[in-house]
Amino acid sequence: MGTAGVVAAVLVTVGVVSSVTLASSITHVVDTQLSASMSSFTYAVEKYRYGVMIDSGRHIDPHPEKPLTEYTGQAPGTVIALLEEGDGSGTTDGSGTTGGGDSPTVIDSARFSDSDAETLPPAVIAQLEAASLEPGTQQTLQLDGLGSYRVAVEPDSRGDLLVTGISMATADAAVLQETVVMVVLALIALLVIVVGVIVVVRLALRPLDRVVGTAVAVTDIPLDRGDVAITARVGEADTDPRTEIGKVGEALNQLLAHVDDALAVRAETDRRMRRFVTDASHELRTPLAAIQGYAELTRQDAASLPEITEYSLARIESEAKRMNSLVSELLLLARIDEGQDLHLDEVDLGEVVLNAVSDAKASAPGHLWSVEVPDAPALVTGDRERLHQVVLNLLSNAAVHTPEGTRVSATLRIDPATVSGEAGGESIVLEVADDGPGIPESLQPELFQRFARGDSSRSRRAGSTGLGLAIVSSIVEAHDGTIAVHSTPEGTRFTVRFARVAGAIAAPPAGRGRPQVIEPAG
Repeated sequence: MGTAGVVAAVLVTVGVVSSVTLASSITHVVDTQLSASMSSFTYAVEKYRYGVMIDSGRHIDPHPEKPLTEYTGQAPGTVIALLEEGDGSGTTDGSGTTGGGDSPTVIDSARFSDSDAETLPPAVIAQLEAASLEPGTQQTLQLDGLGSYRVAVEPDSRGDLLVTGISMATADAAVLQETVVMVVLALIALLVIVVGVIVVVRLALRPLDRVVGTAVAVTDIPLDRGDVAITARVGEADTDPRTEIGKVGEALNQLLAHVDDALAVRAETDRRMRRFVTDASHELRTPLAAIQGYAELTRQDAASLPEITEYSLARIESEAKRMNSLVSELLLLARIDEGQDLHLDEVDLGEVVLNAVSDAKASAPGHLWSVEVPDAPALVTGDRERLHQVVLNLLSNAAVHTPEGTRVSATLRIDPATVSGEAGGESIVLEVADDGPGIPESLQPELFQRFARGDSSRSRRAGSTGLGLAIVSSIVEAHDGTIAVHSTPEGTRFTVRFARVAGAIAAPPAGRGRPQVIEPAG
């Protein structure tokens, strides 16, 4: 649009200047013709009216006076008139009206055509008499019924005024035609320039489009986890350093190569760290088991041991169990990160939830437990043991971080929406909610990170390693699911979504029946 505006302004300026110049040139040509017409008219008036030869200055016998309509030497369309200057005395007609005055009076007039000449119409004569005609001037008048005329005024040898006029119709038509042609050509030129600029710009920006395409392709690569390699590069044709776009393409290639190298280093570091954690966990399990075993063996002879020794052995045994649990969880996380330790099969998540709630009720009888599962089988593709661990960890998290008497519910439902939000199969949604004190808002963004610990106001007893929810998140991601948390001071709700197995049977399995509610014992 900016280019079109500049071009349009230039074309308008050129058109206006051209039209004004053409009009000035044509007016000059008309003035030249007007001078020739005036010269012929003056010669004829002096010769036929006053008997004076202009070229020699001598007097001759005047020819018989004839009207101006019989004069020759005038081009078709030319008008001539002879005006007698008033003497100021005026005349009186029979009605007593005074006329004449100082205004010039048209004595005779003529308008020439291709065939003959005729006297000017009365309206035109009145215009000439009323006009301010100054000797030695040229001006343009709009004569009634005749159009625009270029008029010249000269005095004769007796002081009367000779008026010659040439029609401007041809000149005006030429200017109008030239203006129309200029406008049409300007519009065509503007259209051609706009289309040409669009085509040229698009052709010139094709390499930039390809560079942008490469950048967009890289943005679609998930770079936040896993082994990632950026193989997309700008083509050699779009990396010519002699062009601006080529410089951009070359710089983008260098950036992608640098990021790819950095990602490779990061991936290798992650692999080494995971391998270290895996190897360390494997190596630690044996000595931890030995420590725990020796502690238990020594405590069997408690009767002969001092009280402080027995207490120390009990603490050693307890911390060994806690250390063994931590090592097992780290080993599990490392294996999941490496894509190991998953045995996929079709699993009814409803059965898994029922079993997990039953286990949680047994371990934390002080809470109010409830469970609700659909009648239809909630089949997902996954590892039964790991899915059970997901549900159990969420329930244990609620039990550990809320006081006794807290209501904890596990709800399973079938949702028409998919995990990714796209049209397609259904999803299985698991919600674990409690009406405990909630999770601090500052902790929620890092809740699923490793070794994240809740605020002391939410925890009723120590012993949490901070890996439970990290394990849940890793297992859910390994099953291509999603997990989210919503927490307020009135309670907390974890929502887990898995893809449902396509074509799952809608009939309820044996022994399932209606949704079940489990209440606390006693």
